Amino acid sequence: MCCCFTRRLKIINIDIVFQNELFVVINKPHGLLVHGTNTTNEYTLRDYLMENFDINGIGEDNREGIVHRLDRVTSGLIICPINLQAFSQLKTSFEKRKIKKSYKAIIQGSLKSQSGEINLPLIHSPRNRKKREVNKNGREAITKYTTIRSSDSYSLLDLDLITGRNHQIRAHLEYLKTPIVNDVLYGASRSHLLDRDTICLQSYELEFELFNKNYKFSINEPEYFSSIMKM
Repeated sequence: MCCCFTRRLKIINIDIVFQNELFVVINKPHGLLVHGTNTTNEYTLRDYLMENFDINGIGEDNREGIVHRLDRVTSGLIICPINLQAFSQLKTSFEKRKIKKSYKAIIQGSLKSQSGEINLPLIHSPRNRKKREVNKNGREAITKYTTIRSSDSYSLLDLDLITGRNHQIRAHLEYLKTPIVNDVLYGASRSHLLDRDTICLQSYELEFELFNKNYKFSINEPEYFSSIMKM
């Protein structure tokens, strides 16, 4: 069977938060894939990196410069090594959970406690291959959270990923019946204020050590967060 794909237009205005000879930190917009898949041929962050940096051989084929991911619908900070030694070190740091990743999310409703730890193992959903779901036989998944503020309908959370499972925050919050705003895949209602490829989840802070130097990067939450919280 022959599959034909339409390639999306290039995204020109990539927001580079920081750059040196070792890595770049990018504020990934929602709607942009980090790397290609076997079901699409659209323009990705990896394509942008290949066009703008000399990263041939730095990482796996078709995933050059990639040591971690953000979902298409998630915006925010992502580290992209552009040096082979930095790639190796950062990959090891992610595997050993030495990189602190903090997120902000707006959820429908509110959690029972102002702060806490969600420790619920996850598996690939047998009902929907695109999803993860809580299952006692799954892989360990731990998310810490603090409620920043709440309105009648929504809550703004600060979340730290202790583990980094695919869709971890999204699956945890769906299980607790407080899905992320506009995350229809994980049980949320559709928001008329947001595009289909946007959910209220942002990677807003990264903190790590590389070659005995400490780095910390943070960005402001998107403007649409304020619009949602005022509803």
